[in-house]
Amino acid sequence: MSPSSHRIVSTALAAIAVLASACKEQKPQAPAATQAQDLRADGALVNVQPAQGRPAPTPGAEPPAAPAVPAAPMPAAEAAVRAAGAALYSPASEYTEEISDIVAGFPAYASKPGIPATSLTIRGSDTMGPFLANAIARFESIYPSIRFTLHTGGTERGLASLMKGETQVAAIAGTVTDAQRAAIESASGMRLFVVPVAMDAVCVFVNADNPLASMTKAQCNGLFSITHSMVPQPILRWSEIDPSSPLGDEFPPLYLTDVSSGTLRSFTEWCMPGEEITTILRFNEPGPASVVNACCAYRAAIGVAGYGMRQARARAIALDAGDGRPPVAPTATTIRDRSYPLTRMLNLAFLAKDPASVDPALVQFLRFLWSEDGQDVAATVNIVPPTLDLMPVDVIGTPTLDVWK
Repeated sequence: MSPSSHRIVSTALAAIAVLASACKEQKPQAPAATQAQDLRADGALVNVQPAQGRPAPTPGAEPPAAPAVPAAPMPAAEAAVRAAGAALYSPASEYTEEISDIVAGFPAYASKPGIPATSLTIRGSDTMGPFLANAIARFESIYPSIRFTLHTGGTERGLASLMKGETQVAAIAGTVTDAQRAAIESASGMRLFVVPVAMDAVCVFVNADNPLASMTKAQCNGLFSITHSMVPQPILRWSEIDPSSPLGDEFPPLYLTDVSSGTLRSFTEWCMPGEEITTILRFNEPGPASVVNACCAYRAAIGVAGYGMRQARARAIALDAGDGRPPVAPTATTIRDRSYPLTRMLNLAFLAKDPASVDPALVQFLRFLWSEDGQDVAATVNIVPPTLDLMPVDVIGTPTLDVWK
């Protein structure tokens, strides 16, 4: 194949990959209440307006809209190229031998008879959606009488639903603040349990063709913050981040999730605590997968999403590790040893009077997630198995002869 033909096919495959990922993405479902609510980090329950879509781009910006569908029938040659590309494309996966060895270190799971039939609802983190959806499917095949309903929509929205009794379990990406815990426990009269089930990282994504290697905390502050307290002037051009960037004076359009996202909260706490995200050429995406899709599609794009959302045509850059240390790139190793600066836990939160009062079906689901079977799901969707020292033995106990029974 000639170099020009190779470039054409590569471009077509990249476009097909973006379209395929966008089609597969599950859009977050709104809470059952007519007015969505979030539980802010300060413990305040606030009404939020549903997303109104992306703001209009400024002149000269790369358009975020999806390609228009041709009115005329697709030519046979184009259809053949698309079909060949679809057959060749496979999503990025990093289920390496190293990850396989980590997963093998978890206990096996054996079903336990006599678990009462029940229905449980989980609501919260968009980042955790793919992991939980796949884990629930496997778990329900073991216990057909236990049914889960999963809603995404953001960490803070999940916590608000838990406080109001609209969900039994909240999916939490990151930490629960002391104020949030106090508000939930005061409203419910019960103890809030926050159980880690996997590890992840908040990442800054750029297009795969963007050679940017890393960013400092101050550069992130200058680009993403309205008040840019860490730099004297806002960062408005790629050349201001890297003078040698081939993007030159192009403006970096920002792709972000909703403010109720635990991903965005973790990012702002790291590089712009107490500040607000800029409104200059900022596109609000319906979920973290859409953020990474945009970085795949647009050369100048930059966005914030979880490590598990990465794709072949987008790249998570290294970030400032602080204390004079060199920037650290997000990998399974740097996330598990917490050397990457924006490492975080993925948790399930629920209410109970004490560990003995936790719903037996939920205990079994947590044991399943802390098994080789459950962490195989985590590795398959490209998030990171937790370190075994984090196992919540006060809630789920300990395995017998390396098996959950």
